[in-house]
Amino acid sequence: MPLNRQENNLHENCFACGSNNGAALRLNFHKKEDDSVVGYFTADPKFEGYSGIVHGGIIATLLEAAMTHCLLKKGISALTGRLSIRYSSPIRVGTVVKLEARIIKRSHKIFFLEGQAIVEGKKMAYAEAKYVLRR
Repeated sequence: MPLNRQENNLHENCFACGSNNGAALRLNFHKKEDDSVVGYFTADPKFEGYSGIVHGGIIATLLEAAMTHCLLKKGISALTGRLSIRYSSPIRVGTVVKLEARIIKRSHKIFFLEGQAIVEGKKMAYAEAKYVLRR
């Protein structure tokens, strides 16, 4: 599902998903029946950190983008207040990474989310984040 008008207006220049950014990762997320989101990414060698391994900052970007889109798909515009990532295994350049995210809970203007990066059924990285509604 392409970005809806609200998502596009908020993220048209975004490094992760922006339609007006020539350097963007071109991430695209689909809303699932349970309101979580899923997307896929194949890392080009230009995103390498150590030899043959995707840079951890790129993985953080992928996970944050998944969680942000989980909110946007529900019409919620919020900013990342805190992001915590646990890297379990290195992700090799050229592999397909499945990105999943879901809302865990909401407390007034604060949203708590989790996301994961999965390769061939194995969780490679896990993220927890706190988002605050945009003003």
